[in-house]
Amino acid sequence: MAIVIRSDEISGTQSRLRRYSDSAVNALLTVNTQQGGAAFRLDKVTVHYSAPVTLDVTVTLDSGAGAAWDALLLTIALAVAQNGVWIPDEELIFSGDDALIVVAPDGGAGVTGAVAIYLEEVGR
Repeated sequence: MAIVIRSDEISGTQSRLRRYSDSAVNALLTVNTQQGGAAFRLDKVTVHYSAPVTLDVTVTLDSGAGAAWDALLLTIALAVAQNGVWIPDEELIFSGDDALIVVAPDGGAGVTGAVAIYLEEVGR
């Protein structure tokens, strides 16, 4: 099954966006922002599983400057939990040629997952 990543506007403005997807049962889920757009500010990353899981969801920078600048930004550690969220402690602004990649591992037999990246375009 192909994973479809959807985008939509939040509160009727083009500057506040959400990139999101959900997985089939027992499947890895990867959601990313698109490279080549406007610079953006990260608001938050959310993850939800249909049942409690114990695993790590990673948020990684895929730098437009090249692989040498790619970096693991955060691991959302779920311990017998269904939901996780990362709201950065300080403002994080990324270049339009950067992308954030969120990888949510397979939750196990009969478990589905959903990931959303909330962002705001800046400099438009």
